[in-house]
Amino acid sequence: MEQHTLSSAKHAQTYEPGARPRRAHAPQAPDATLKRFERAFERALSSLLATVDGSPVDEQVRWHFGIGSDGEVRGKRLRPRLLFAAAFDEGGTFDDAIDAALAIEFLHNYSLVHDDIEDGDRLRRGRQTVWARFGFAHGINAGDAVCAVSYLSLLENSSGAPLERVLAAARVLQRANFAMCAGQGYDLAFESAREVTLAAYLAMIDGKTATLFGAACELGALCAGREEFRARAYAEVGRAYGRAFQIRDDVLGMLSDIARRKWSFPVVWALAGPPSEARAAIASRYARLAPLECADVSAIACALEALGARPAAEDACTQQLELADRLAARYGLDRRGTVRALFA
Repeated sequence: MEQHTLSSAKHAQTYEPGARPRRAHAPQAPDATLKRFERAFERALSSLLATVDGSPVDEQVRWHFGIGSDGEVRGKRLRPRLLFAAAFDEGGTFDDAIDAALAIEFLHNYSLVHDDIEDGDRLRRGRQTVWARFGFAHGINAGDAVCAVSYLSLLENSSGAPLERVLAAARVLQRANFAMCAGQGYDLAFESAREVTLAAYLAMIDGKTATLFGAACELGALCAGREEFRARAYAEVGRAYGRAFQIRDDVLGMLSDIARRKWSFPVVWALAGPPSEARAAIASRYARLAPLECADVSAIACALEALGARPAAEDACTQQLELADRLAARYGLDRRGTVRALFA
């Protein structure tokens, strides 16, 4: 089996206080598909917002997505890419999958609007977040509006799919939304936790990240007209990819996560290990329950390096990718490798 690891040469990052961490990069989908998606995305959103023209929510949602602005604020679109990849591999078309692809991207963005509020983040992609620009209450309301747009997009059923398929897709999306809320609940609780186990960390990323990756793959298979049991197998594969993606992202964003006292994989893994001077250096600082100073960030980063947290994270990422490979082989999924190519 081909091994998929985080290349130390490609992803090397020095632990210097104040350094700007690099985040995980999503591979590119076929240009034609992505361009069609972007046109459909803006068209669908503008059409729905036209029905509330004059309400503050119109301006706020447009601000979040950068519609009508000079700035480029499109995200990675990784979840729609996963959905299209699964749909195409199972014989579906763009038209079969577009409503669900729009829905999952809107759902992801609704979670971002609310995450920014809950984490106190004032910037996203170099621009003010919705709540920072328009106020806390407006941020909540705008996020709720984007969530509504997600379900309306799915129920558009522009391809004329059987209603049973639309209902099955709606269940997948609602379950994913609920799981995201549960994962965010873990993350918020971790802010005041003196200890987080690996099991709790995995439960958190399963909800916050992996569930939506799984839902994207599951929806793609459903849009192609495949049976629900086969679509659920795709969900298993997608969740494994989601865990790998989050663990990799934790490594690439380690410094900023430490500064905010986030319980990322490297920190959780290190504190789960046997007693040592390096482990104590991390534990004593995380026990303060407050954002960390530059000197603390540097000390924790050095301790993580000494303990081998980076290669441990690389191994954990590889294990999830290999799990996805085994699941795909077991169920005969992703036969053309279009889903797997997103994580090569």
